[in-house]
Formats: sequence, C-alpha cells, structure tokens
Amino acid sequence: QVKFQALQVLNLRSISQSICSDVLMAAVAERINMAIFNAAPVGSAVRLAGRCELRELQQWILQTVDGGSLPIQTATTALEIPANEMVEIMGTKGPQGELCATSVSKLPGEIDGDLWNQAIQLAHHSKLRHLFQPKSA
Repeated sequence: QVKFQALQVLNLRSISQSICSDVLMAAVAERINMAIFNAAPVGSAVRLAGRCELRELQQWILQTVDGGSLPIQTATTALEIPANEMVEIMGTKGPQGELCATSVSKLPGEIDGDLWNQAIQLAHHSKLRHLFQPKSA
C-alpha cells in the first residue's frame, strides 16, 4: 500500500511538472515566423503557425505562414498533430534547425496566413517591438 501511494505521488508530481513546464513555455515562447526561426539560437522557446503534413518516413513537416518548411520532432507519440489544418506549434529550436514540439494547438476557423505573418513581422520590427512587449512592473 505504501509503495502504491508513493507511486501515485511520483506520478502526480510528474504530471504537475509537465503542466508547469507547458505553462512556463507558453509564457516565454515567442510567436515567430520561419525567417526569425532561422536566426534564433538553438534552444530558443518559440511558437510557429502553419499547416502540417506527414511526409515519407513518418516525418512531420510544418509549412509556416511565411512559406518555410520545417521538420518537427516530438518527444512523445501522444502529441497529436492534425494534418493540413492551421496549427500553432510551441517548442524549442533543435540543434539541427528542427522544431522540437512540446504542444500543438489547432487554430479555430479560417486563418489568413499572410495576415498572421504580417502581424509577426510588425511585432518584431525594431521601431515597433516595444509596443508588443509586456510592461515592467
């Protein structure tokens, strides 16, 4: 009975750490496009939007809103990636330039990829960037 309770506690701790990690990633991951992703350092927390397709050898590819093509790596098979639907993928930039996905969010309705990309470009424009940053306390 004690071993079972200890396993339950460890399992709950693991689940809560995973949830906290996802929440923290969402708080710090920046929305970017492929051009900005290419310039980002390895390990950067990122969010990219686009449509996913499954290619040969079971490799998922994200077609980004700015026309890029990015391989997706997942740490778990439990991560569901919908094919040919607009999604936002959160993760980190991997060592070979791949997107190491931690979560996938299906975007509702029809999303204008060009408009999404223009919003990303505005948010990263040097003269406008301060308008998109959180205010310091």
